[in-house]
Amino acid sequence: MNRLPPVRVVRTATAVRTALQGLTRRMAPPEIALLELSSGFMATHAVHAAARLGVADALAGGARSAREVAAELGLSADGIARLLRACAAFGLFREDSEGRFALTPMGGALRSDAPKSMRPVILMLGHPSYQAVWGQLPHAVTSGLPGAVDGLGAPFWDVLEQGDEFPGVFHEAMARLAALDWPTVEAVYDFTPFSTIVDIGGGHGELLARMLGAAPLAKGVLLERSGAIARAEQHLREAGVLDRCRLEDGSFFESVPAGGDLYVLRRIVHDWGDDEAVALLSTVRRNMPAEATLLLMESVVPPGNEPHFAKSLDLDMLLFVGGRERTEREFTTLLDRAGFRLGRIIPTISPITLLEAVPR
Repeated sequence: MNRLPPVRVVRTATAVRTALQGLTRRMAPPEIALLELSSGFMATHAVHAAARLGVADALAGGARSAREVAAELGLSADGIARLLRACAAFGLFREDSEGRFALTPMGGALRSDAPKSMRPVILMLGHPSYQAVWGQLPHAVTSGLPGAVDGLGAPFWDVLEQGDEFPGVFHEAMARLAALDWPTVEAVYDFTPFSTIVDIGGGHGELLARMLGAAPLAKGVLLERSGAIARAEQHLREAGVLDRCRLEDGSFFESVPAGGDLYVLRRIVHDWGDDEAVALLSTVRRNMPAEATLLLMESVVPPGNEPHFAKSLDLDMLLFVGGRERTEREFTTLLDRAGFRLGRIIPTISPITLLEAVPR
């Protein structure tokens, strides 16, 4: 396992970077700074196009001209030259004096075969369906209601049950994000004391596989909707842990598996408003043993005006499902209403925080 820097070091580095970004904005006239801020969507779409067209894969072998990339991928030579130039300005590629383009370390993360590839996440963020929902932000802010129905034609949970392209893109992105979070989680939390780990709403089993890898004597239980069970079974088999797993089809609003000593919800609570989140957590509380532990993996909104991923993700939750990101005080209140006492709050070097609670 790669050694990760301490949380305090990362926070110091982040504070320095944030201060420099703030200084840069203040040095520009307000109208120019606002224009630059509002033009960020161009980078999103350019990076998405590069991911969807496989540009990083075409550059994996070394520097190539735009014409060579176009010939391999069947693209317009002029179009790919312009895309490569724009993405080079964003830091994905580097153009040499002979007009050839090569991958930067950031661009390398866009390769489909990279060990830590971000391509699945980029394919989701730039997907027309994802962007259509974000286009409903003024309506969502006005009404306080999700924008998925207007953007996608149906509630988001219903869309995920459909058989078109976007649900697959979404689930692949969620699995990649779970893998991205994992090293930062493993660095601060010991899973070996637990004998049965219950992953509630665990998707395709990415997180459960990794928790069982970290706790080789533990058994695992995955609770998910029927549509995800088959993919989860396949993933857990490929990870070599299926023989230690039980997969259950069900709704966490109705029941969760009994008999575990660690119940994990990764970015599940933020999908719901307060009343629904309390109902969900109350179901867990009723079904888990009194001596078991609840572990939430969520972003915690910090106070003040400093940038934090949770503040943008909060709008994402409003738009797609009517959920919300929460402060430490809001999590404490939520857990108390559901019959839990919040114990440890464990920060990581990623935007995710671990909140450990026990029944009271």
